[in-house]
Amino acid sequence: MRVGFVGLGLMGLPMARNLLRAGHELVVYSASADARAAIVGDGAKLARSVRDIAADVEVFCACRVTPEQSREVFLGPDGVMASGASGLLCVDFATVDPATSRQIGTALAASGIGFIDAPISGGPPAAKAASLSIIAGGSDADMARVKPLFDVMGKHVYHMGPVGAGVSAKLCNNMITITTHALLAEALVFGVKSGIDPHKLYEALRGSSARSNTLERVFPNHFLPRDFTAAASITTISKDLGCAIEAAAALGVALRLPNAAMALYREAAAQGLSDRDIAAVLLPIEQAAGIAPAPSR
Repeated sequence: MRVGFVGLGLMGLPMARNLLRAGHELVVYSASADARAAIVGDGAKLARSVRDIAADVEVFCACRVTPEQSREVFLGPDGVMASGASGLLCVDFATVDPATSRQIGTALAASGIGFIDAPISGGPPAAKAASLSIIAGGSDADMARVKPLFDVMGKHVYHMGPVGAGVSAKLCNNMITITTHALLAEALVFGVKSGIDPHKLYEALRGSSARSNTLERVFPNHFLPRDFTAAASITTISKDLGCAIEAAAALGVALRLPNAAMALYREAAAQGLSDRDIAAVLLPIEQAAGIAPAPSR
């Protein structure tokens, strides 16, 4: 299959490489010279713009970050819709709000272009290992058409319903995990302030009802080694949590715990931690508790 791809970042680049390894033809565009060099070296064809890619492929994939970036890619003056590529199928892997996905899907449909919102879960390691969870919204026909591509990028594919359902389900996932990161940070500070060794606390939690994928991510990889190098930055997860809160408000749903977590992330951002990993939410909590831990990365 001839596939277009834009958004060659921590997630998009390994996903694009997996498409190449599976034998698909790949046409790409990126503002990053390093990403261009890497993927062209793997066999991809470089295009001059998003519009040019859309006119040259069967399926167009985007893996950007924000709702604004998704609208630019698909609906912008040099984007997919401007190509007039009727019959094209588009996939947006970004985690955005459902209103944005529906807006894009409706506009593209009027030009004879299909659209699937397919946010991804698993982080860069799963993107490299082709073991992502892909949580999608779109028609049955479009899902069947894109399944061969999803199967080489992900391990689990969930079809949640029409356009907008994929991002809605992904926001449910993310508001749980993002809020849990903040809760685990508070639990660690409480435990340490109580005189408990943090390594022992981790072992007790992972052997008890508090065990979760989030616990297994953040304690051994970030909290305990004091490594806050971003795999998922506070900037990015705040965008995700903000999308969830905004979408819920439009439905008349008050997300009390996610709103409380958002206040902690805003505090971390105000202390200059925006580009650090989500786990860095721990640092202001430690500071407020009067804990002086070892230096962090």
